Amino acid sequence: MKLGFLFIIFSVVANHSICAYPNNKRLPNINLVKRVDVETSNTNAITIANRLKQATENKYSSYRVLKSTYSNITASNNQTSSNIATASNKATSKNIYSYVGNGQGTTLVKDIALDKGYYAEMIVGNQKFNMLLDTGSSNFWIPNKNCTSASCQNHNKYDSSKSPTFIPEGNSWSIVYATGTTSGVTGKDNVQIGHIIGKKQIIGFADIESDDFLTFDNDGICGLAFDSLNSMDNGAPTIISTLITQKKIDPIFSFHFQHYYDFDDQGSFTLGGVDESKFNGKIIFCPVIPNLYTPGYGLWIIKLDDAKVNSRPMSFSGRTAIIDTGTSAMIIPQNDAAAIHNQIPGSSYQDGVYIIPCDTTAIISLKFGGVYYKIPSRDLTNSPISGTQCISPILPQ
Repeated sequence: MKLGFLFIIFSVVANHSICAYPNNKRLPNINLVKRVDVETSNTNAITIANRLKQATENKYSSYRVLKSTYSNITASNNQTSSNIATASNKATSKNIYSYVGNGQGTTLVKDIALDKGYYAEMIVGNQKFNMLLDTGSSNFWIPNKNCTSASCQNHNKYDSSKSPTFIPEGNSWSIVYATGTTSGVTGKDNVQIGHIIGKKQIIGFADIESDDFLTFDNDGICGLAFDSLNSMDNGAPTIISTLITQKKIDPIFSFHFQHYYDFDDQGSFTLGGVDESKFNGKIIFCPVIPNLYTPGYGLWIIKLDDAKVNSRPMSFSGRTAIIDTGTSAMIIPQNDAAAIHNQIPGSSYQDGVYIIPCDTTAIISLKFGGVYYKIPSRDLTNSPISGTQCISPILPQ
């Protein structure tokens, strides 16, 4: 087994047994691709970190799923490097196994800019797009042929006249992300991920994209949170819901993320099951916390039991964590951030972020479902600001 990756499992329905062993069906593989780093050499890294922090907080507050009395941690896509971190919407202590009867498919994913995101190739109608996989949002959108924004010009754009399966709809939509905004009109078409096809998926065709997307390698975003957060058609089904409803997959999906320097295996995205070749041991599931202001579920929010630095527990309690594959930082309350960094020798607070030595040997662990998952020191030092100093990915609110 290769160490140093994040493995996340998302169960979309309750009261079922989902097994870690895939059935004997063909798994489509989709590779992850690196993209150009948006952090250009003439941009201050600390400014970027603060911008990411503020934008991410705005993203979550716009969903109105959080409460100020909660202490929330955003668990990022590359910050848990032990064997398994999992999420489910119902607690269970039993073995979790793959359903028999429906499809399962694995697609390879590609790394974006030093583990800052991951995307996979998908086919909309008969046209290919690189889609960022984002469990922190629910919209599925791609650039429209008519988009004149600068961000659309260097990306694949959808041409409805070339797709025989396109169904016009024309409803307006918009969404705010941690890294930009986009808006347009809706329509329907088939979406293929690996060999699995979701028919008549509601899609956002972007007519306007902010300049934030200009240097991104991904063309669009595939939202993997719950339907209630979809700003299209008042909570339209996500691609996951569509595939489940059409009985194309079992109600579960999972990620295996590698590091940016693992060029031969940057990760995979499995629909309808789990690829057991990617881990050892058992899977621990955690209950997903429902929305605080609206019925049902929104983001993948789970309870954070505690954290520790090296062997010292932080004695955190009453914390929750958003499992967001589209965010590359961990954003936590100021007091919690201070407590963690106080245990890292050589750390200092500067302009809203924490600076740590790039050669730190500190290991931070997060406790979910009674199990600690380690974050190796190499995952804390991906953002150097000098030869010896790095920006900590753990950002204070």
